[in-house]
Amino acid sequence: MKFTTALSVFAVTGSALASAVPATNDDLTQQLTAQVHEAARQIEDANLEKRDTSKCIDPKLCCGTLTTPLDPIVDPILKGLGIDAASIVGSVGLLCHAYDDSCTTAPQCCTEVNLLGGTLALGCSDL
Repeated sequence: MKFTTALSVFAVTGSALASAVPATNDDLTQQLTAQVHEAARQIEDANLEKRDTSKCIDPKLCCGTLTTPLDPIVDPILKGLGIDAASIVGSVGLLCHAYDDSCTTAPQCCTEVNLLGGTLALGCSDL
């Protein structure tokens, strides 16, 4: 009786494991390919959104540097201004001025705010 019960437990466990694993490498390849296609679609959608200039605050800017809001140097400055770095969507532009022919970088679209006469701009991305 114990032997039969043990075999039943092994049979149930084995079938559960077999159903949790993809049947073939082809199935796994198809799943991974689908995930890659979905990731590529999301990135393309984000890039298309990035190029949308309707949300940019004029003027377009030329920034010396774009950095993350959570940059250890920028974060304390934002805190000092009463800005929660985690709420910023996009990059932080540093040492920005209105875009002109002398700018050596791509124009920046900043969607949130331009502070301290362009020293700090929030929600920025390359155009």
